[in-house]
Amino acid sequence: MVLIGTERGGAIPLVPLTFHPSESSFNRANALYLAHASDVAYHRAPAAAAEERLGLKAIAFRNKITRTRGFLGVCDTHAVLAFRGTDPVTLPNWLTDMVVKLVQHGEYHGHVHHGFSSALRRTWHKIEKILEAAQGKPLFLTGHSMGGALAVLTACRLEKLGRPATATYTFGSPRVGDVAFCAGYALPTYRIVNHLDIVPEMPLESMKRLLPEKPRFTNGKILNKLKKLAERRPCYGHVNTFVYIDQDGEIMMDADVEPWHKHAVARAVATRGKTFLEGITDHLISNYIRGLEGQVTRRQTGVRRTKNLDRSN
Repeated sequence: MVLIGTERGGAIPLVPLTFHPSESSFNRANALYLAHASDVAYHRAPAAAAEERLGLKAIAFRNKITRTRGFLGVCDTHAVLAFRGTDPVTLPNWLTDMVVKLVQHGEYHGHVHHGFSSALRRTWHKIEKILEAAQGKPLFLTGHSMGGALAVLTACRLEKLGRPATATYTFGSPRVGDVAFCAGYALPTYRIVNHLDIVPEMPLESMKRLLPEKPRFTNGKILNKLKKLAERRPCYGHVNTFVYIDQDGEIMMDADVEPWHKHAVARAVATRGKTFLEGITDHLISNYIRGLEGQVTRRQTGVRRTKNLDRSN
């Protein structure tokens, strides 16, 4: 177990960051630690931030063409490979996200997102080189948004090379591949989704879901064209395991959130898009950290209250 303090802008640490390097199953403490690592990947100087916040000696990598970035952090007990998510002001990142065509590559089962797989392929020589520093240590993969998608694809590549990661934690990751890809993916991966985050709904699972069950128009020719168009569009899926952070900061494994999300969409329509902004703000990595911290903070507060009551007695 590794215990590291975390600071924000020189402030007093909010909660201690505990990490369990030998734990491949889902662990809340590991999730919080790796959420911080995903946040560090956005820093202009991730190496310095990784050492200060996580106690990791880091090597940053960057592809100047695709703007794919991240870092490998190493300490005595473990290593973390973290990918940066989409930069809102970087055009190549947005182009990568938008290329939703499904393609087949020898590194993966089934078909995968062309934009994500291409970005990783162009950066792989740099990643493979720095991974030498992590030899013999438990390796954890992580990333937020597009970074989560790259982490999942990296997990596939490493397994094929005979050096699988201990676990992969993604935060607000979009869909990565088709149904066949997801069915053949059996690596220890935890796909964490915060509240109303809309990015995990992209790319759309299937265009068929956009077609109403009872269309208002009766023109069979137009309806058939729409159905054929939907059938030709890529059909994406999500890898397991799904971990959901609800509005109260409670964590649920494999939760059924579809009915709840439908209600949220209806509410967004009723408010003329005002509540749609919740899906944007819930996607921020800072809010993932806040959601994961919430349980820890409440638990520690509860312990403190108990101690105070004991003292009063």
